[in-house]
Amino acid sequence: MNKKVISLAIGGGLIILGFLAYFISKGNFEFLGYAIVVAILLSLVLYSDKYINYPAISLWLFVIWIFLHFLGGALFIGTTRLYDLILIDVVGSPYDILRYDQVIHFYCYFAISILVYFISVKYLKVKKTTTLVLIMLSALGVSAINEIIEFGMVIWLDAAEAVGGYYNTMMDLVTNLIGAVLGTLVAYNFLDKK
Repeated sequence: MNKKVISLAIGGGLIILGFLAYFISKGNFEFLGYAIVVAILLSLVLYSDKYINYPAISLWLFVIWIFLHFLGGALFIGTTRLYDLILIDVVGSPYDILRYDQVIHFYCYFAISILVYFISVKYLKVKKTTTLVLIMLSALGVSAINEIIEFGMVIWLDAAEAVGGYYNTMMDLVTNLIGAVLGTLVAYNFLDKK
């Protein structure tokens, strides 16, 4: 393992373990489940680095997302969980724009699409514009899996309103799309050494 991967593994591992202990102490089974999924995802990303050699910034963006994700489930501002906090009241119910949740979904798929970009340009032998579309669609595929996992957590916890219902899911997918498009464009224009 190179120094980049070791430092990210330690940083990401400490974040996950710290929040895991917190969620266990609070009996927060929703985020306990997420901690397991995120630990597996981080392991896959770090393992794949030996084949892809991601730019360090792309891995750090991913680890920062892990911290912000768990912070959203752990921190309360008064009685409002950070994930439910409206940061700027642009559009009210049922869309509730702009919530912390939407910002984190945008950021997550911004970071994910950058990782997917570097996997794609290494293994796909197609025109760059086609590759960019495939990267965005791949990042959206990851986001769909995320929404399926959220749905699974709702079923497991028997908590129909745990993650906000249909409008929340659709807003998640919209912000995931925006993040994936911008992340792909940033990777292509600024991070890829071509």
